[in-house]
Amino acid sequence: MYMKAVVLAVVALVMSGVSGRGDALVDELLAQLAPIQTVSCEIRKDNEVGENKVRMLSRVYYEKPNRLHVENFSPLKRRIIADGANFYSYIEGDKKGFSRAVGDLNEEMALQLRKIPGSSMEHLLRLEGVEGQELPATSDYPVRRLYRRDALYVVLALDAQGRLARLDFYRDEALTDPAGHYEYSAFKEVLPGAWIPMMHKGFLKMDDVENHETVRVTNYIVNEPISPTLFDNTLFLKDVEYEDSFEKMYE
Repeated sequence: MYMKAVVLAVVALVMSGVSGRGDALVDELLAQLAPIQTVSCEIRKDNEVGENKVRMLSRVYYEKPNRLHVENFSPLKRRIIADGANFYSYIEGDKKGFSRAVGDLNEEMALQLRKIPGSSMEHLLRLEGVEGQELPATSDYPVRRLYRRDALYVVLALDAQGRLARLDFYRDEALTDPAGHYEYSAFKEVLPGAWIPMMHKGFLKMDDVENHETVRVTNYIVNEPISPTLFDNTLFLKDVEYEDSFEKMYE
């Protein structure tokens, strides 16, 4: 049940690419995060689908470009390593792992390498090249902007400090049929003008499946050197045989 909900949630948020001149607000928000070159942090993610609850604990190391080391401690022990050229993933106990050149990753997996851990950047990256339109301000959100990506309408809402504090997803242009939302809080200014929310709360709904998600980010350190050995898969994933597709892994 939980895995089905996660798949549906991802489908609800993955929106196909659209070309265009882009939007100044999206560009500005991405530019605020551009000075972040390295990140180390810990992430706790709790998902609740009906009576099913799952907690994921992770330690994350990130370095531009395309270097990532994620160690998942629960619910499965998994390690993800990207060394800038190649991507590796292995779940403890599986017969094989997954590996592919970074340039051959699908759009969604490539986005996960581009996003800055703990940020709302993955949603902004999906809105690159999409022109938005201004919406009326509210007492909580003085800046609101509407975007359309394929079948979804996305509203970005900024707080009084100009930080992306909420995203809402709708299935209709009238914004009467919500598909979900994310709220960001407990902001930390990790660099001048670069704010990272230490708390994320999300709600996604697809048909009759509802997924409540809470993310807590701790021990957030930016632009400190990260040992190159953390991005060497041979040091952490020894004697693992890889396939370049998930279908081949479980044949």
